[in-house]
Amino acid sequence: MFENMSFLSLLEKGGIVVFILILCSIISLAVFLERLKTFYGVRAKLLEEVKTKVRNLVMSAKISEAITYCDNFRVKFLFFSVPCPLNNVYKAILFSHKKSSEELSEIALRAVDKEMVGLEKYLGIIGTIGNIALYIGLVGTVIGIMHAFKSMSIESAVGPSVVAGGIAEALINTIAGLIVAIGSVIFYNAFTRQIKRLLVTFEDSAAEIIELVKK
Repeated sequence: MFENMSFLSLLEKGGIVVFILILCSIISLAVFLERLKTFYGVRAKLLEEVKTKVRNLVMSAKISEAITYCDNFRVKFLFFSVPCPLNNVYKAILFSHKKSSEELSEIALRAVDKEMVGLEKYLGIIGTIGNIALYIGLVGTVIGIMHAFKSMSIESAVGPSVVAGGIAEALINTIAGLIVAIGSVIFYNAFTRQIKRLLVTFEDSAAEIIELVKK
């Protein structure tokens, strides 16, 4: 059925639904790449480097230098200069280092929550695409089957060639919907799992710095 068809011919055979799915896949990929840039600033090796530097400065009572380091820290990712979100948590604590431990804990908690929200930015888009792409493909499948039955009702002689176009449209939409849905769900789950791990890391790092500044 598909052996003599080019890729563009397959897309055309899938109809408007396939192009909607292509748009969804482009949006999903764009969000993935944008989030990949942001998450480059929270790699385990980078976080350890930041934690070690800030910890050493705080232990040496160089609070202002630690704040300056957090302000200026950037890492290169392709053409972008990416900050480390953990530094914003450190800055919130260090700016208020003269307050009580309880107050610092509350400040740190709010700062961590803010950074987690920042890391979750746009993830709802790929999560939504992952949920609806399969149903969009299913709509295309139903449309293809309807076209196949329509062809059967028009043609006097019913054979494989009569329904081939509608069946091809149905299968292409099904496959496209599955590909877009699976890819988007994989992206979404990968990022959300990392955010859960980062939440623990940020909270532990904040608690450590609070303990150091109050010594």
